[in-house]
Amino acid sequence: MIETLAGAQGSAAETVSLAQRVYRTIRNMILTRKLSGGEIVSEDRFATELSISRTPVREALLLLQSEGLIEKQVNQPFRVRIVSNREYFQTMRLRELLEGEAVAAATGKIEAAALGEIETDMLALEANPAVPAESHWAADEKLHDMIADASGNNVMAQVIRDLRVTTRIFELSGLPSRFRPDTEEHLEIIAALKSGDSARARASLVAHIRSLSNDVLEAMANL
Repeated sequence: MIETLAGAQGSAAETVSLAQRVYRTIRNMILTRKLSGGEIVSEDRFATELSISRTPVREALLLLQSEGLIEKQVNQPFRVRIVSNREYFQTMRLRELLEGEAVAAATGKIEAAALGEIETDMLALEANPAVPAESHWAADEKLHDMIADASGNNVMAQVIRDLRVTTRIFELSGLPSRFRPDTEEHLEIIAALKSGDSARARASLVAHIRSLSNDVLEAMANL
């Protein structure tokens, strides 16, 4: 059962705040597979379950659409986006190019304390395989967003975020998780950043993305 958000409506500012909370609620449901690809995301359903009006729900759905998590055809309801195999692998190739460029540009620009903090998070994940998947996703997003932001190119950073939404949706489609390899590869990226070697940072990040693509391809071949 979804926690209700009743009592939070009132002024225009409160409605915007409520829309953001609805957005986070539905986004989390998509990213934790409580809403699967192709599933209808109904305004009425969420307004009823959250005990609120349809206005903030509609605003939240428009935000999710702009992010690429849901989509809507003419005269059709909103649905959780489905990413094809072709789109996934094309997106991963583009991520190699852009995130490789971003990490090279970010090398030497991220504070040591920030790198130390994310490294501590990754080591904790590596030491405890039973940690919920959401914790792995959060650490993954934190590192990749940190690199994109530190690149100094805001347009590229936003494109990277959009591409990562596409690949994230695909990876949530039921393929086996690979959290330990991800963590080990993330630690190598962090080590490269700490070393100040931009070529090593680029190589380690590109290797990470290619490793994920290859594992997904292998998993698909065994389905």
